[in-house]
Amino acid sequence: MSDNSQTVNLFESMELMDITQLDDLTHQLRDRVETKPDDMRSLLMLGIGLYLRGQMESAIEVFEKAVEVNPKLPYAYYYMGVARYRLADLDRAVEMLTKVTELTPNILMAYYWLGITYWHKGENDQALAAFERLLERNNESPVAHYHAALACYAQHDYEKALVHLEALRALTTTHSRVYYYLGNVYFKLHRNQDAITAYKQGLELSPQNSQIREALTYLTDVQDP
Repeated sequence: MSDNSQTVNLFESMELMDITQLDDLTHQLRDRVETKPDDMRSLLMLGIGLYLRGQMESAIEVFEKAVEVNPKLPYAYYYMGVARYRLADLDRAVEMLTKVTELTPNILMAYYWLGITYWHKGENDQALAAFERLLERNNESPVAHYHAALACYAQHDYEKALVHLEALRALTTTHSRVYYYLGNVYFKLHRNQDAITAYKQGLELSPQNSQIREALTYLTDVQDP
């Protein structure tokens, strides 16, 4: 099979199945790979089916068999990486997702999950590098700008965090947390009036957001009369 596009189509079509259909297909695929253990299409479909059913360990076992047959299957490593992340096996998740990026630069979500995994490992430099690699390929990715901003914020690089947050605001204005972090960054940069404006915009979207309300109250109280 010609790998990438077909695998994506497999995932999309299987994701649309109801649970009964997915279970029936999974049983059929198990029988198929027992008789033809090197049937790559069936192995990938079975792995994806198990992944969609939330059976992460079983999915990993199937994808491991797939890469034994063909060690250059980026989507097999991708699903193993995300499954490892969901199992909180972060070191192995990094290993698998890094393998994806080495095999192909085209699976953009691999950079996202790699960044998220590094973030949860507390390795902000590596997380930021992954999100920036995603942005090199798609500079209009809201999730990449958001998480890159958080990584910069954690590193106290507020100027760079601001670049990502302003890019994010240009892409979407519907999430109050964008304005919450934007207000925080402005405050750290001693741009208090801009911070107040950002917090107020956040409250317009989420009037009951206690974090934004508390930040705005504090900042308003400390302003000169």
